[in-house]
Amino acid sequence: MSASPNPINPAQSLMNNLGKGVFWVVIVRGILAILFGILILAAPAAVAVALGIFVGAWLAVDGVLTIISANSARKANLHWGWELTAGIAYVVAGLIIAIIPLSFAVITGVFILWMLAVGMLIRGVFSLASKSFKGWSKLLGVLDIIFAIIMIVVLFSNPGAALAALVWIVAVYTIVFGIFLIIMAIMARSQTKKAVNS
Repeated sequence: MSASPNPINPAQSLMNNLGKGVFWVVIVRGILAILFGILILAAPAAVAVALGIFVGAWLAVDGVLTIISANSARKANLHWGWELTAGIAYVVAGLIIAIIPLSFAVITGVFILWMLAVGMLIRGVFSLASKSFKGWSKLLGVLDIIFAIIMIVVLFSNPGAALAALVWIVAVYTIVFGIFLIIMAIMARSQTKKAVNS
């Protein structure tokens, strides 16, 4: 009975692939992520407008396609009323968003922050109320509640500052992610070269 081959380590397999074929793809992705992060920091309003226009255009096009699908369903004697209604709603929403993209970005950002604050508050309360959470879990629950209360106070008193903080967080995360991709690709390339030369 022959011994089974060693299982492939997924991390090693990923590093091998990075070192061989997709090295430059990962480098380019990293550079684009860094540039996008810098762009968010340099011109957050322009990025918000571009994002709003993109979402609006996508909704409008999707709405038109949904209306076409509803018309096809009507010709085939299938249910089409709700599909037509949804298509019209998509087109109207898409046009509104495309006309006022910055307002859409602000409303979406505030909504995301409120969801984060409420989610942290609920998680914190459940962590404190649950008998299965002890020690550090209870402390994390308290921290969740404290940060949630701070976020809620800031959102009530100065939503603009909360949005600015969100923009900075997204931008810094994007830049760090891009740097990580570049470092990972360079390390994988170096390992592959060492393996070939040895």
